[in-house]
Amino acid sequence: MELEYKSGSPAPLWKEGVQRVYLFFGSEDRLKQEAVDALIKATVSPDFADFDLEVLDVSNAGAEAILASAGQVPFGSDYRVVVVRGMEQWRERGKSAEAERLAEGVERLGSATCLVLVASAEEEDDKRKTAVTTKLDNAVKKVGAIVAFRSLKGEGLSKWVVERVRKEGKQIEGEATNLLLESVGHELLSLEQEILKLVCWVDERPTITLKDVGTVTASSPEDVVFKLIDSITRRETDNALQLLAEVHRYDPKPQAVAGKLLALLSRQYRMLWQAKFLDGKRVSPRDVRALPPELASELPSEGNIAQIAFRAGDLFQLARNYSWDELTQVMEWLLLCDLANKGNVLEAVGIFGTDPVGNLQLLVLLLTGATNRKQRSA
Repeated sequence: MELEYKSGSPAPLWKEGVQRVYLFFGSEDRLKQEAVDALIKATVSPDFADFDLEVLDVSNAGAEAILASAGQVPFGSDYRVVVVRGMEQWRERGKSAEAERLAEGVERLGSATCLVLVASAEEEDDKRKTAVTTKLDNAVKKVGAIVAFRSLKGEGLSKWVVERVRKEGKQIEGEATNLLLESVGHELLSLEQEILKLVCWVDERPTITLKDVGTVTASSPEDVVFKLIDSITRRETDNALQLLAEVHRYDPKPQAVAGKLLALLSRQYRMLWQAKFLDGKRVSPRDVRALPPELASELPSEGNIAQIAFRAGDLFQLARNYSWDELTQVMEWLLLCDLANKGNVLEAVGIFGTDPVGNLQLLVLLLTGATNRKQRSA
């Protein structure tokens, strides 16, 4: 079975009954999370979530571990739900064997199993012919559903904004919606963050106006820097390079730009590290404000995720797109770039040079994965 997900309409996912396996792919990660949440709500009893729901990542779980988890009998719910993130990693030739082993096992899954395979967005996902590999795709189609999450455009995107605002108990003017899309772009996570800002801004007023959007989303040098940080951590290469060029126009001092940007990037990735750690401990984003002492003691006293608990949901979701190896590599690149910018080129092991502008451009390419994509296509 092949489906295309429509924002705000998760019910078609189980219209023909809850499937034994789903494979989510496409360019809209925000909608994938919406669909995952809806499936969990429809299949797992909240009282038994600790027993009947498990979240895995292919960076530390192979096909055997995934099938073993999915093969367990539900304890108190109608279904045992296993969500597996990072499936895009198995598109690489060296990992395709794991995908094939999983393909062989999905046909043997029981009727009380709901295995949800999630591939995070990569460039050209909307044009991709295979979700992961041909063999795994075909196996999923046979016993479950492959679900495409396409980019929202035009009227569909405007409707998504209106509906997201309505969920916060507000309305938004048509012209305000247009300006919001022009100012923020079409990336749903960025739009959602701006919508939440606008809801706080209007306070008790029921309607978000054109003036509200103009005030809250107006660009400043600081706004551009934070948009750049978001774009880099979401691996949006082209957008990040454009924003980096804009940052340089605001501040013509390359060393100053490099120092500020590296400090903010380091902070952001440390937050993602903490989010991934807590997510692995089955901590909910809403519980970050009041962590158990044994977990709180393992987090840094400064730059603690609990200090920005209002962003925990976004950080948890973003952290799921990174493996531990990737986060370790990111921290190494940040350190090497900083060393090179401070004149320690030899310690930067030949990756970075003496030009801060060029170093930041290369860093963006490394952090957004553009160099890896180029190597794979070569």
